[in-house]
Amino acid sequence: MKEYDLKIAQSGFAAGTAFVITQPAGTGKNGSQEEQKEVDRNKELLDFDSAALSVRNELESAAANAEKENASIYEAEIMLLEDAKFSGAVRDQIQNDSVSASAAVERTGNALADELGKSGSEYISKRSDDIRGITGRLLAALNGESEHALKEPSIIIAEELSPAMLSSFNREFILGIITVKGSPTSHVSIIAGNLAVPYVYGSDEAAAITEGCRVIIDNGKIVIDPDDDTYKSAVKRMEEEKAEKKQAEEEAAGGACRTRIYANIAGVQDIDQLVASGAEGVGLFRSEFLFLGRDSAPSEEEQFQAYKKAAEAMAGKDTVIRTMDLGSDKKADWLDVPDEKNPALGLRGLRLSLKEKDLFKSQLRALLRAAVFGNVRIMIPMIASSWEVDAVRSMIEECSRELSDEGVEYKIPPLGIMVETPAAAVTADILAEKVDFFSIGTNDLTQYTLALDREAQGMDEYYDPCHEAIIRLIGMTAKAAHEHGITTAVCGELAANPDAVKELIKAGVDELSVSLPKINATRALAIKAEAEINEEMEAESGEIHDEPNLTTAPEAKEVLTDEMQIAAPADGKLIPMEDIPDPVFSSGTLGECIGIMPESGTIYAPCDGKVLLVAETKHAVTIKADDGSSILIHAGIDTVKLGGKGFRTFVNGGDTIKTGDRLLEADLDVIRAAGLSPMIITLLLKQ
Repeated sequence: MKEYDLKIAQSGFAAGTAFVITQPAGTGKNGSQEEQKEVDRNKELLDFDSAALSVRNELESAAANAEKENASIYEAEIMLLEDAKFSGAVRDQIQNDSVSASAAVERTGNALADELGKSGSEYISKRSDDIRGITGRLLAALNGESEHALKEPSIIIAEELSPAMLSSFNREFILGIITVKGSPTSHVSIIAGNLAVPYVYGSDEAAAITEGCRVIIDNGKIVIDPDDDTYKSAVKRMEEEKAEKKQAEEEAAGGACRTRIYANIAGVQDIDQLVASGAEGVGLFRSEFLFLGRDSAPSEEEQFQAYKKAAEAMAGKDTVIRTMDLGSDKKADWLDVPDEKNPALGLRGLRLSLKEKDLFKSQLRALLRAAVFGNVRIMIPMIASSWEVDAVRSMIEECSRELSDEGVEYKIPPLGIMVETPAAAVTADILAEKVDFFSIGTNDLTQYTLALDREAQGMDEYYDPCHEAIIRLIGMTAKAAHEHGITTAVCGELAANPDAVKELIKAGVDELSVSLPKINATRALAIKAEAEINEEMEAESGEIHDEPNLTTAPEAKEVLTDEMQIAAPADGKLIPMEDIPDPVFSSGTLGECIGIMPESGTIYAPCDGKVLLVAETKHAVTIKADDGSSILIHAGIDTVKLGGKGFRTFVNGGDTIKTGDRLLEADLDVIRAAGLSPMIITLLLKQ
């Protein structure tokens, strides 16, 4: 039994037999390139064409049947087959150097992958994975080798693993992954995270693991050839952990927590999976994918249709669409962006949008038009200064005037920003006065704060997304947001990190936005974290800090009045109708009502029924009770003036609700600071 410490790309525990992936014949440093110089060039060209066609058919079939989050990987390899820089170079070598198709593929693949790997760009570096993947497939086809087939649950062992090869395996059989070369931010790591399997890398000892050997992965440690008792104990632990996780996720799917769990999506191709995921909204729609992998920019109409489809599918739930985050590691071939020594610190995100104003206006117009069809929210990436927000608002106003003049229906949606620079986090109190919400991009925030390129080789020990500086900046941002009555989300990889969720919630984060496969797992983590935080607060203070029961309002009175046979929507002192300081309510013109001076800002459904309407400013909800009566819950007096600041809702129009379900939350301090009364009005509307 041997033990080794490796680097963690995806944490976790697994035990199983090794499935070793070897390189296709002739892919070593001295492999297929050592061939006779004279070959039948016509035959080699035909062999290459035949192999390319075979691989293309294989990839197209795989893409059609793949999980949606993995289909794009196959599509990227198909594009490489058509890329003149790759296929053209292979042909040139066969023609000009009289080498075999295998040698030409290997030389071209290795040279191009090495070139891209040294680019310093995360996006371009990941393209080298695609190059190696297509190179391996072509060599296997040319050498008459069959594809690796994973036929039983195993731990995959490889010197280097391409994302396409990993995606081709039956996901049910992948227990874990060990590679010699790797990266925590690679495509392979992302797929492993989506599969919820451990992935470790970074040791030559992995290359010595033999086929069928017993292996244990325990976070950063691997055990090779464990004794029978150790192995049996590990298998039992793995099965118990899987069962516990499955149970927690199943419970979380129907459970509730204060922290809202949103989804990150790459485009409309994710809509069906999004609707079925149980996400409470879209926290990050990566609109830049509409701009990549094509010869020209998408039209305003094409963008409008994509955004509209997402908004309609979410049926009133938040749909946060990030404007095109191009530049740096996401380059559109048709867009003229200069080469830079450090593109992560150059023309990217909003900086590029403000330079390409016509392109940006086209996107803003599409977003304003789509906002008519749902709860669209615009999010701007790479903000560092408040004047940048002013520039965006100015362009939104310009677009709205144009649409008005053209007679096109539109709506100006809430505007938020990505907090992903230390500058934005440190000045969050200033920025919060200008925007409607924050979303923290922890991937870039970590990179910029720690002065560490995520793709830098050999820097793993320095790359710590849970670094105290990151958590402090997140806490500063959330505090500033709450003081100004707006919410804070986290949409980076940290949002689904089991080691970070509790710290994020303690820091004051309101929403976690994660990839679709991680929705229920993250909700389970949030439920557990919130319970632990409550217990810690009780232990520290010696007092019981009851969080509002998420299914039944605490201490709710069963009946408000004889006329209103419903539960109180909040704890607090009841105020008779005639004493409500607003003649609209106290006169009884609208119907029978009662006021509550609340003890907290959480407001619950007073009856079973259906949500008819949620006010655009989120301060009021109208319910159709099961007995046919209509009830208005109004948080605060004259709070429409706040324009939604200090409020968050938990329901949408059309939702079916039960007594005690959360309707909305009101920040009582924000209401009082505005000189308004926080009194909650419950009104039985006249029929």
